[in-house]
Amino acid sequence: MKHFLKFSLLGCIGLATITLLLISSCSEKTQSIPVIKKVTLVPDTIEAGGIALLTTIAKDADRDDLVYTYTPSGGKITGYGDSVYWLAPLKGGLYHTIVRVTDPSGNQSIDSVRLFVINSGKSTVSGTASFPEGTNFDLSGSRVRLFTSLAARAAGQVADSTKVFGFGSIVSFTFPAVTPGTYYLDVWKDMDNSITFSVGDFIGWYGSGDFTNPVFKPLVVQDGLPLQVQVQVFVMP
Repeated sequence: MKHFLKFSLLGCIGLATITLLLISSCSEKTQSIPVIKKVTLVPDTIEAGGIALLTTIAKDADRDDLVYTYTPSGGKITGYGDSVYWLAPLKGGLYHTIVRVTDPSGNQSIDSVRLFVINSGKSTVSGTASFPEGTNFDLSGSRVRLFTSLAARAAGQVADSTKVFGFGSIVSFTFPAVTPGTYYLDVWKDMDNSITFSVGDFIGWYGSGDFTNPVFKPLVVQDGLPLQVQVQVFVMP
């Protein structure tokens, strides 16, 4: 009888230990690794100095906030998050960008995408227009305008204009063939369709300063030498 009680007690202790281990193992969360499902580049063949839209689709079973990092072999990445712009190099060739997606625990997945850049001999002017990070106004529908002088801008005499590509707080634009010369560039979204600058319009320019003291930087276009610019956009007070 004593032996039976001893074995029964040991069995209960063993069973309890196994149960606690199972509960402990079930309560521990296994951290998953983010998975890059797809990386796309549109277009994947462009002229020197052009712009392509790079989009990364990634999934994480833990639904963690993911960090996207891009390392191009040439040119420059502008933007942040899962959708950015790749400003192509000014020289033709085959280039690639390494894409890294990282979760808060440091787990990461890596992929890459290739871009073929063609020397065109044209003078292209391309770039991005954006609000500061954290500002979520939509720049779609904005127009980018070139002027031969600041006096021409004041008089509304546009040398060339184009619509932006994309939507959200950062968009891109391209003038594929600009005659060599000196220009001034601005970005304008006419929010109330008044055809004049008014409160609430989105306005930016190539240069520096603010609405009280805007500084327009001359844009010197040379034959066969593409230019890339970045424009900060503001809401007109």
